[in-house]
Amino acid sequence: CESCDKTFPSRSKLERHFLIHTGQKPFKCSSCDKSFRQSTHLKIHQLTHTEERPFQCCFCQKGICYKTFKSPSKLERHYQMHAGHKPFECLVCGKNFRQDSHLKRHHLTH
Repeated sequence: CESCDKTFPSRSKLERHFLIHTGQKPFKCSSCDKSFRQSTHLKIHQLTHTEERPFQCCFCQKGICYKTFKSPSKLERHYQMHAGHKPFECLVCGKNFRQDSHLKRHHLTH
C-alpha cells in the first residue's frame, strides 16, 4: 500500500484495503442508507432487514438453548456466555462482565 506501507498477498486484497484510505464504501444497502467497504459486510448487514438468522450455535445444537443469530459477531458474543468469559472488569469493585455495555451500565451504580 502506497499510503501506509502494508503488504498484501494479492492485488484484490490491496484494493480492498485501499478503500480504508479513500473512505469509499461501494456496497450500498438497498433497504437503508448504510454503505460498506466489503460485500460480505453488506450481506451480513442485510440480515438486519429480515427475520433470517443463519448463524447457529454449535453448543445449542446439543439441546442446551437452540440460539441462532443474524451476525457472526453476535454468535461469538454468545459463545463467550457458554465459556463463562467475562473480559470487562469494573476498576472500582472488581466485578466482571461479558459485554462492555453491561460494564458501562454497572458503572452508573457507583
